[in-house]
Amino acid sequence: MSGKDITFDVNGQPSAGYLAVPAQTNAPGVLVLHAWWGLNSIFKSLCDRLAGEGFIAFAPDLYHGKVADNIADAESFGKALDTNHLQAKAEIAQATRFLNERVGQAERGLAVIGFSMGAYYALDLAAADPEHIRSVVLFYGSGGVDYSKSRAAYLGHFAGNDEFEP
Repeated sequence: MSGKDITFDVNGQPSAGYLAVPAQTNAPGVLVLHAWWGLNSIFKSLCDRLAGEGFIAFAPDLYHGKVADNIADAESFGKALDTNHLQAKAEIAQATRFLNERVGQAERGLAVIGFSMGAYYALDLAAADPEHIRSVVLFYGSGGVDYSKSRAAYLGHFAGNDEFEP
């Protein structure tokens, strides 16, 4: 299963992402939120694998084409995104709507998988959009969000010792 780079609309502006669709119809949706490295081949490959398992997988490109290949660049890109976090949240909210339209069954809800930085945004999304987000899978990452309105089921994966996460 191979996906493709696409553009979608965010407040009248084009934004990029990667969409992988399975052969069968009526598939559930998974939003994939990348780590601080950017939307690289690892996350695109994950979308392809999810589509191979019967999911519509969509990963918005929060760095708009930038991909880090070293920690210094990843930190720089992450800090820039933090500075403009309201725009990032708007892009993720629109990516959720975009994916929901592809799934075509809003009542089914979506899953979101977040990695490190993307996990923070996954937690935020689950609290901000409880109508659409039903499952959250985290790989590292955390966030100081009020989860009282969330209806999602959560699964977290964390290392015993990670210098980047408390």
